[in-house]
Amino acid sequence: MPVENMDHIKICTVCCAAMLLTACAESSAPEPQTSEMQYIKKVELFDTLTDMYNNPDQYLGKQYHIVGTLYPSVEDNETFYSVYAEGKDGHGIGLELDWKDFSGFEDYETVTVEGKLEKTSGEHDGQKIEYLILRVSKLEKRQ
Repeated sequence: MPVENMDHIKICTVCCAAMLLTACAESSAPEPQTSEMQYIKKVELFDTLTDMYNNPDQYLGKQYHIVGTLYPSVEDNETFYSVYAEGKDGHGIGLELDWKDFSGFEDYETVTVEGKLEKTSGEHDGQKIEYLILRVSKLEKRQ
């Protein structure tokens, strides 16, 4: 898939994920806490990320070790990065990464990332939204 089309897919994915999460935000279930690492392989990532957005309460507060593609996106002249996976149908989905410094990493390279899944809020197209974010504790190039 051409790179110029990937930005459109990413923006659509983020918007859809934010809408799904906002719709699920009414839940009163307490946020689960665990220190046990959950491992997600690259072949499982698309399905797992989709389920995270559809059922966030099952995933929030847990630690994850993920292998995926480092995907850049630009919104409001600011670049942010996600761990990204493409599904069998060519559509992609990403999980935004909260990490201080992406220097030394190449766009679209395979990475291993570890962190805690949390919910945060922001603004998109003038509307306040809630979305998932991975608070990264470790980010490495995949060998």
